[in-house]
Amino acid sequence: DDTQACLASLTTREREVMDLVVAGHLTKRIATILGISTKTVEVHRSNITRKMGVDSVAQLVRKVMQSQQQSRSSSP
Repeated sequence: DDTQACLASLTTREREVMDLVVAGHLTKRIATILGISTKTVEVHRSNITRKMGVDSVAQLVRKVMQSQQQSRSSSP
């Protein structure tokens, strides 16, 4: 699946940032949670949107949610 390949291309830190974005956290809050600067969060968010092939947080959330639903439905 294309989405799974995109997710696999993310670094561990990008995945952490993505999970927090999908959970609804803003950049400043993500920076505080992870102990990094807001600029670093912005760089990770930019990399995430590029690697995931999306243009917005809404598209990212939709893509991740669809992937999670497909994973659950294909599990025995």
